[in-house]
Amino acid sequence: MLDRLKVLIVEDDKSEIKNIAAMLKALNAEYSQAITVSEAVRDLIRYSFDFLLTDLHIETRAGIERPDGLTVIAAAIEHQPNITIVATSNDPRTEIVNDALAAGAHHFIRKPLSKADEIEIAFRLADERRRMAFDAGKATRRKKPSGHWEKFAKIFPYGIVLGEREQKIARLVAKKQASCIIVGETGTGKEEAAKLIHRLRCEEEGAIPFVAVNCATITGNLAESILFGHKKGAFTGADEAGTGYITEADRGILFLDEIQTLSIPIQQKLLRVLNDGTYNRLGETKVHKSQFQLIVASTKDLSDEVAEGRFLVDIQMRMMGLELSIPPLRARPHDMAALVALFLSRKSIVLEQEVFNALVARLQKYSWIGNIRQLFKCLEAWLLNCELDDLPLTADNFPEFKDLAGPRPAAKAEDSGNTDFSAALGKDYDLEKIVEAFEKSFIESALRRHPSIAECCRAINVPRSTLDAKRKKYGLL
Repeated sequence: MLDRLKVLIVEDDKSEIKNIAAMLKALNAEYSQAITVSEAVRDLIRYSFDFLLTDLHIETRAGIERPDGLTVIAAAIEHQPNITIVATSNDPRTEIVNDALAAGAHHFIRKPLSKADEIEIAFRLADERRRMAFDAGKATRRKKPSGHWEKFAKIFPYGIVLGEREQKIARLVAKKQASCIIVGETGTGKEEAAKLIHRLRCEEEGAIPFVAVNCATITGNLAESILFGHKKGAFTGADEAGTGYITEADRGILFLDEIQTLSIPIQQKLLRVLNDGTYNRLGETKVHKSQFQLIVASTKDLSDEVAEGRFLVDIQMRMMGLELSIPPLRARPHDMAALVALFLSRKSIVLEQEVFNALVARLQKYSWIGNIRQLFKCLEAWLLNCELDDLPLTADNFPEFKDLAGPRPAAKAEDSGNTDFSAALGKDYDLEKIVEAFEKSFIESALRRHPSIAECCRAINVPRSTLDAKRKKYGLL
């Protein structure tokens, strides 16, 4: 049953890891291991697994009764809805088992594990229960949407708030396994959009790898080693061979965030993989192969990067096709209610409708330079501050954070979209100022009408680089 299937072991007892690994090896299963919750969550985000075998008492600290393995289970459900989950523990209490099953585990086995057959049977039973849940229409194993999120759940079934066109693009990219460029400012949810494409593919194909790499955090030989792998001894500190993300992404999705930050030599090696699927690991002459769907994200216009010599035009040409453009939060105030409802749903908080409406109205006043990421961080801080000072969760108690850039200032009459520019035909104005006022008003109106920057560019017939320059000039970013 486990032949060639991938298992994530989450266990902080080294002897137990060695024991489980030996049994999985006997079953011809592929496995990875994590010894902390953070490592487990990281792996569940980056890679794809068929099974999760997690102890319920990972990183247990003095004074904390809650089994931290439940956090791992929650992460598995969020990031890999098709994974089969088996929980373990040597705690004899019945409530531990109930907690694990309520959290989303499909089966529970008591430690210590002594036979490979025991693991195989547990995985088979768990997989049967998962399939039964799927047949019953409960594939995601999530709670039925409730509270404010209930009315948005059908519009955004995967808990990712994207416009109708963006959702359509994601479905098409998943169906065709096409390359895709996701553009948007920092914090708009580019990686979440990539994960949506992954989930859509998993629904049709079963579990496939999803490997996410933030290119801005890797440089030099580190970048080459992380992406392509390395031979043992290839550089100082390379005590073991490394496979690299390109290998891990085989038959799945490789998501490169901020791809424009990769050096030209690394881009050239990436181009080779995109052309024929072959590559060499650092320090090796042996040729390896990997086939994957490439999804990239950038906060920059790649055409501008090509023009400045920072990005290879050949890679840009390979990525041409569908572009998924995510507008900044300030350009989509109509989504604020859904985003706040999603946040509250994740925290199991339901506000009175009047309080909810007042909170949404207040949040719509801000510019949100950090977009959705900043919104969720500020809402988290709001909850903590209200708990700290024993205050009710109301809009009036939402703190005035300095990094919100304050509410948008009211536009001057001559700069607003309500300006009667026809009056300039009968009066004397400074030509440069009136032209700039009209241009700003025109662009601001166009941005409100269209759900994405790309659509806006097409509608008013200007290049993306030109529109970005105008938006920066008039403070419309």
